[in-house]
Amino acid sequence: MKKKTITGLLLALILIGACTDDFERINTDPTRTTEVPPEMLFTRALVYGALRYDVYQRGKDLYGNRYSQYLANIQPGWGTDRYETRQDWLTAFWQASYSGAGSNFGINIQRTIEMTANDPAMANLNAQARIWRVFTMHRVTDFWGDVPYFNAQQGVLRPAYDSQEEIYRHMLDDLKAAVAQLDEFDPDRVRTGPADVLFNDDLDQWRRFGNSLRLRLAMRVSYADPQLAQSHVSEVLNEGLIMTSNSHSAMLQMDPGGGAGDLVHENPMYWIFRFDEYRISQTLMDMLLEKEDPRLSVFARRSGRGTWTGLPNGLSDSQLGDRDNSPRNFSIHGRYFVQQETPIHFIIYPEVKFLEAEAALRGWGPGSAQDHYEEGIRASMAFFNHGHREVLGETEDVIPQDAVNEYLAHPEVAFNSGGGFEEQLEQISTQKWLAIFGQGLEAWAEIRRTGYPQLNPIMAPGGGETDGQLPRRVRYPTEEQGLNPENLRDAIERHGGNPGNFDLHPTRRMWWDANPNVIVNEM
Repeated sequence: MKKKTITGLLLALILIGACTDDFERINTDPTRTTEVPPEMLFTRALVYGALRYDVYQRGKDLYGNRYSQYLANIQPGWGTDRYETRQDWLTAFWQASYSGAGSNFGINIQRTIEMTANDPAMANLNAQARIWRVFTMHRVTDFWGDVPYFNAQQGVLRPAYDSQEEIYRHMLDDLKAAVAQLDEFDPDRVRTGPADVLFNDDLDQWRRFGNSLRLRLAMRVSYADPQLAQSHVSEVLNEGLIMTSNSHSAMLQMDPGGGAGDLVHENPMYWIFRFDEYRISQTLMDMLLEKEDPRLSVFARRSGRGTWTGLPNGLSDSQLGDRDNSPRNFSIHGRYFVQQETPIHFIIYPEVKFLEAEAALRGWGPGSAQDHYEEGIRASMAFFNHGHREVLGETEDVIPQDAVNEYLAHPEVAFNSGGGFEEQLEQISTQKWLAIFGQGLEAWAEIRRTGYPQLNPIMAPGGGETDGQLPRRVRYPTEEQGLNPENLRDAIERHGGNPGNFDLHPTRRMWWDANPNVIVNEM
């Protein structure tokens, strides 16, 4: 039923898609009797906020999955894997967030919020839309730093670039307020119903998603503003209404063959995998093998030579042309991640357990770091067992319980209860990186924040644009130099760049990237 609903709504949205890109005209044209209902805009924002395959590829995959070293590039001429900027790829993500007509999610979600803001009957939809806007926009600011936020997507031609600190403070407060606003028992409220293709209007799920997202963002600012972080982390965990099982995970279900005609009904990695542009990275493969991780066959498949082999990140074009680096020599993606039916993961329960583990480690939350850590690992194994059953139709667990127990006892995995803060944080962060495999944007953000896991040096001579350092941000789209130059210059100057030539180097830290233990030579 849910898949049929998604398909029907998307077909309707495609027919009116052109209308949603000019809200002022549609609301004032006397020949039109109705405007686009906010529920339909919300559906479109949910689906396209999951990132249409082309935006998913250029932002989440070619930047996020490469910078986090989940995957490694095999295509000559493709530079992000070796820390070189590709303006067309990052611009696709920017346009989808702000102005792109085809796959834009930013304008649709903002319009949904505006249309429901002053209508008490639409308070639930308004709260759901605000939670979703925070989810979509936190990826944007984590990608660039200071970005248009408060006046963005509202018809302002040259919106200011707001500071990331102000954006984060607002997102945290807005999540708190939006969750509190949800009420399924008020008979005067209109229910979102099937327009909610994420949770099917289950407000308990929305509360858990909103609070878990708030926990993620609060921990993100742990080094930039520990007091702010602790306040939100402690409040969320003391309330306790977060994801507490894999069934609470926030994932968009797919509808293969639904006929929507825009590739939004099939998992983006299904298409990207067929482009044959990457292999499993050596960083990930070595870690799986060293720890004898039972998720090895979930994440990867044997190479054409029958071996478990990862490809080094950042090979130059000449190195890619070397016989020893033939793509057939390296492992490809596991089957679960590249099916049409595989849901798109936003926040999954195992990640929440590792956030709880770090909170306990810092003294900000209840329980023991070790207990949360071990439950996070067990939850990850169970998550992929369930995924294999649901998506691949397997009847037996791909990861048997005895393999999970052995893994938890492995010397490289067993929680170092006698270790110091950094040793334990590295364990927690590394297991979170493994658990959220494929969520490249989130993984890259956490590597910048904590420094873990430690990545391999890239192979390209010269180390790309950063002398081999992991980029801390991406450059702003060059199109902004003509569209919004003064506000762009202000943002670059705040970050210590050169506003005269619009230069903000990828090694420049953003506000929350303030961990003194992560040494960065800013250029």
